[in-house]
Amino acid sequence: MKNIKKYLTSLVFTAVLAASVYAQDAGRTALPFLKMDMGARYYGMAGAATALADDVTGMAFYNPAALGMVESFQLAGTTSEAQLDMKYHHGALAFPVGFLSIFGNNPLNIAFSGYVFDKGDTDDVYSRKIGDDWSFSFGIGEHIGTTAWEVFGTSSDLEHYIGVTGKYLRSELAQPGEGNVKGDAFAFDAGYTAVLDRHFGVGVAIKNIGTDIKYIEEKDPLPATLSAGLFFVPVDVEGIHWTLSGDFISYLKEKENRVRIGTEMYLFDMLAVRGGVKLMEEIKEEWTLGFGLKLFGFEIDAGTILNPQLNDDKVYQISVAYKFPVSKKDAYSEKEKERNEYKEYKKKQQDTAFERAQRNANPLIYQ
Repeated sequence: MKNIKKYLTSLVFTAVLAASVYAQDAGRTALPFLKMDMGARYYGMAGAATALADDVTGMAFYNPAALGMVESFQLAGTTSEAQLDMKYHHGALAFPVGFLSIFGNNPLNIAFSGYVFDKGDTDDVYSRKIGDDWSFSFGIGEHIGTTAWEVFGTSSDLEHYIGVTGKYLRSELAQPGEGNVKGDAFAFDAGYTAVLDRHFGVGVAIKNIGTDIKYIEEKDPLPATLSAGLFFVPVDVEGIHWTLSGDFISYLKEKENRVRIGTEMYLFDMLAVRGGVKLMEEIKEEWTLGFGLKLFGFEIDAGTILNPQLNDDKVYQISVAYKFPVSKKDAYSEKEKERNEYKEYKKKQQDTAFERAQRNANPLIYQ
């Protein structure tokens, strides 16, 4: 418990320090794709995923701590159509490395991801590509420990996860006439998530902290972001799993804030219906809608934005992921062992306290 507090204190201190440095001056930022939502599941929930993210796609765009929840080899890919003929694509893989562990108790999870943002074509006589943006990232995450809670005689487990991601970024812009200019940057993300019995969770992440990107002479900063979120499962019965999530997002350089609210309902752990709303946007709120299907280890998701201001632009995302099966038997047995040991410990404490009370009440009997 002391180690967990020490690591979390260091993480929070680093996040606050970085946020204070990057929030000094308001202004424009480069690489706007870093502020876009990615992954059709989260896209359909308005991007309210700082606490909810639990897979390799969530690690890359919402909270690196999501990587700590990966239990087996994962592959994921997303393709998206945006307004003004813009397109973007993402692919990622993650896997646990059993012989590595930073905190000594759990396998270290590792992930690689790549992203391409096609900004469309120019309107000039050349009718050529505006240019592409790329992102390549490497992340690590781990389940760092469990805090046992006992409330009204019921034992609960608070699971702690952290993660860090490093990113190489490249951007390309069309120049007047012919030719493109290119710029490069490096950045990192860091995050923490705590989940209570898989029914309530909170998360915090700081993202896109890195070098300015320079095309010719002028430099522009990255869109440094601080986000905090939570999720809650109000209904979890046979055949229905309903989740609510919410995020508060602060773009530090632009000094702008956003609020995201999302919901997801799984039916028989197979079919999903999702929705969400983005508040405090530049023009007006945006509503989202999404659907999902789980089948034989595959997860197929689709999401879209319901915004009449997009006119006839088709705005959607489609994601496909495969999560290799993971044996729950060993994990379940280990968890049951921890619970039983904790119950035995509490029972011994209660028996000792009862015996002391009896001795104090009847000292002659125990002589």
